[in-house]
Amino acid sequence: MEPLFLTVMIGGALLAGFVSGLTGLGTALIALSLWLHVAEPAFAVPVAATIAVAAHVTTLAFVRHGVIWPRLLPFLAGGLIGMPIGVLLLPTLDREAVKLGLGLFLLAYCAYGLAVRTPPVIRWGGRSADALVGVGGGFLGGLASLSGPLPTIWAGLRGWPKDEQRGVFQPFNLAILLTAAIGHYASGRIALSDAGLVAGAVGAAILGAGAGLWVYRRASDAQFRRYVLGILLLSGLSLVGARALELLG
Repeated sequence: MEPLFLTVMIGGALLAGFVSGLTGLGTALIALSLWLHVAEPAFAVPVAATIAVAAHVTTLAFVRHGVIWPRLLPFLAGGLIGMPIGVLLLPTLDREAVKLGLGLFLLAYCAYGLAVRTPPVIRWGGRSADALVGVGGGFLGGLASLSGPLPTIWAGLRGWPKDEQRGVFQPFNLAILLTAAIGHYASGRIALSDAGLVAGAVGAAILGAGAGLWVYRRASDAQFRRYVLGILLLSGLSLVGARALELLG
C-alpha cells in the first residue's frame, strides 16, 4: 500500500470526522473530495458511508437529549417513503440535472443565510411539513445520495436550538447512510483484504469526530448556524463545480 494513498485515506477520514463532529453532516462530502484523487469511486464511496455511520454513532450519544422522537418520526417516515421513489426514478430522471439544481439552490440559500444576521423562523406546517421535507430528503438520497441538505436547512429554519437541529438531521442521515452502507457491503464492493484500511479510516474518523464535538459543545447557536451554512455552501460548490467541469470537458 503506497504511503501517499494511506496518508490521504487516513487524513481524509480524520478531517471528515472532525467536520461531522462539529456540524453533524458533511462526512462523505469531505472524505470523497480528498479520496477520489487516489481511490476509485467503487471503493471510496462505501468507505465514506462507513466512516459517516461511525462518526454519527460516536457523536449522536452526546446530543441525544436533542432527539425528540415525536418530532423526528415524521422525517424518518417521509424519508422511508421518498428513498424508494428516488431509487425507482433513477433510470428515468436526469440525475446530474437534479444535482445541479440542488447545488444552485444551496449556493443561493447559503449566500442569503450568511448575509442575514437574524434568519427567518418557519412555524407553520407542523408535522405534515416535516414529513414532506423527509420525503424530499429521502428522494434525493435514493436518487443521488444527497439526503442531508433539505432536512438540515429545514431544521435551521424551524429555529430549534443546535442540539435539537442535530437531533433531527443527524439521525435522519444516519438511517439513510446505514441503509446505503449495508447495500454496498452486501454487493461485495469491499474486499476482505481491505478490512485493515477500512478499520483505520473508521478509527481516524472517530478521533476526528471527538475533536469536532469538543468544538461544537463550545459553540453558540449562531456559530453553529454559520458552521452548517459553510458546509452546505461547500456542498453546493462541489455539485455545481463538478457539473461545470463535465460541461467544459
